[in-house]
Amino acid sequence: MTRRLVAALAVAMATLLTGCGWGGLPASGPVVEGRALSEVLGEQVRVVAQAPVDGSSQDAVVRGFLRAGEDNDDTHATGKLFLAPQSVDLWRWSSDEVVVYDGDLTIRPLDDDTVRVSASVLARLGPDGRYVEQEPGTRQEITLGLTKVGGEWRIELPRKGFGLWLDSDQFSRVYTNRFIYYITPNSRDLVPDSRWFPNGSRLATTLARAQLSAVPDHLKGAVTTGVPPGTQLAVNAVPVENGTALVNLSSQALSAGPADRAAMWAQLTKTLLQISPVNAVALSVDNTPLELSDGVTSVSTSSELGYDVVPRSTLDTALVRRGDTIQRIDPRFVPDTGAAKRPDLDPQDGDVERIPDLWRSLALSVDGKQVAAISRDLRDLSIWRATEPTRTLAPFATGLTKPVYDADGYLWIGGADHEGDDRVFVLDSVSSDPDAAPKAIHAPWLEGRRVVELSVSADAARALVVTTALNGSDVQLGLSGIVRATNGEPTALAQPLRQAQSLGVIEDVTWLDPLNYAVLGKVRERDVMRPWLGTLGAGVDGALRESGRLGQVPGAASITTVGGPRGIIIVTSDDRVLARAGSTWRRIVQGSDVLVPGG
Repeated sequence: MTRRLVAALAVAMATLLTGCGWGGLPASGPVVEGRALSEVLGEQVRVVAQAPVDGSSQDAVVRGFLRAGEDNDDTHATGKLFLAPQSVDLWRWSSDEVVVYDGDLTIRPLDDDTVRVSASVLARLGPDGRYVEQEPGTRQEITLGLTKVGGEWRIELPRKGFGLWLDSDQFSRVYTNRFIYYITPNSRDLVPDSRWFPNGSRLATTLARAQLSAVPDHLKGAVTTGVPPGTQLAVNAVPVENGTALVNLSSQALSAGPADRAAMWAQLTKTLLQISPVNAVALSVDNTPLELSDGVTSVSTSSELGYDVVPRSTLDTALVRRGDTIQRIDPRFVPDTGAAKRPDLDPQDGDVERIPDLWRSLALSVDGKQVAAISRDLRDLSIWRATEPTRTLAPFATGLTKPVYDADGYLWIGGADHEGDDRVFVLDSVSSDPDAAPKAIHAPWLEGRRVVELSVSADAARALVVTTALNGSDVQLGLSGIVRATNGEPTALAQPLRQAQSLGVIEDVTWLDPLNYAVLGKVRERDVMRPWLGTLGAGVDGALRESGRLGQVPGAASITTVGGPRGIIIVTSDDRVLARAGSTWRRIVQGSDVLVPGG
């Protein structure tokens, strides 16, 4: 078990499932909380493609075919009208790669019956629903044949097949970003995994099928699933009747024990409730309904079963370091307004109030009782507690990164070991063993890479890791699952999933909530540093080039948050502490470090 409190223990044994009769929906009951105003709903926008017009030019036919890709008719019948008969089966719009492009297409004739189409590419979407941003300047080309059919130009696709080309506006209409949920092995925390799915009448079916799939590689070992191997939909449809999604599973689902069955139900509920018509989920196996031990046959929220995501806390105070002193501040306070100082800004029991200015890159534990920092030569790590002597650890690495605490009390830090290999180290910061030392965890994918920054999610199941090549080039931000031993000690980082590929420089990263993050970065080296908002698996642009960036901050050095994207705080190289004010920034205080629990 981890050190965190496991929520909803009282319901742990109340989720025994049995194959009993189908129950009706309640006709009355208490008023329940509605959907959040910020929640993205699955409202379908009907897009109807225009069929080819007689007498159309080659250019018009090609453009008409590519535009027809956004038709969310499940058969794409209109788009097929642009194709020569022998190419209809080569249009793999549902299983091949989707190219998301920016701006207009360039169509250049190569000869009388061949054209080359090219575009500036923003991202690619694979068959697995992974959105992969492309570096600025990336272009895609494809050669298309044209032939006359019944006197009209029709397209001959490449023999290897063809998927979809969509501009960013089309993409946002055709596809929707949704999350598949897994569970942490030693608790009831739900962990989201971002995918993109086609909008349309079959979205519930597509989401359910994705939820039944195996844990993805970048989370392997960090999370698990209550779905037994081999479980599929018994029928290829998840109908929604009177707001209840009816998920009919294959017989393999019966092999799950009571705990796994409850987890499976919670996962499917959390995932399917992302669709606006769904307000409850009912399960059956080969048409035999399942029910909970109290006779309930549908679940309205995953929390009814004791499962939910772990939010990042919203804070109304933070710590700022000036010189060698640490004091509490109101991160929303505007200087020179004459506002009265709040009592909770006075030093609290357990606060560390002084750190010698020979130490840098401060980190605050989740309980607020410890501060960790590294020496200016990046060789030493020390830990301060208000009631104990300072602990300076024996040298274990060089080139140390800023430390970060996780919710289970482990301190994370990157650096080069005694052999010169970059590693990620963890220290049990609450261990009673005075000789406890940082341990390198297993991350073979770090070979040839240098760790720059780390940030651990509130659920302690995932890390965002910034790395570069050994010479400082090829910056990468990766999302990696944290593999832990049964006692909660981190032992490995799973192979990371790339994020924010469009940024060429990344200075710092922080989690905003379970789904979103913020980075300090630049597209090109010559650009001014600025914060960018990113959604896991959706890029720092969210498929729209300008939407992810905030105002420039020259000299920005570190980033954190006291609560989501609106609570972002930036510290600059000249010790200005800036708080977000819309898309701009206001100075709230001078200081070299801002400390938030676990940030």
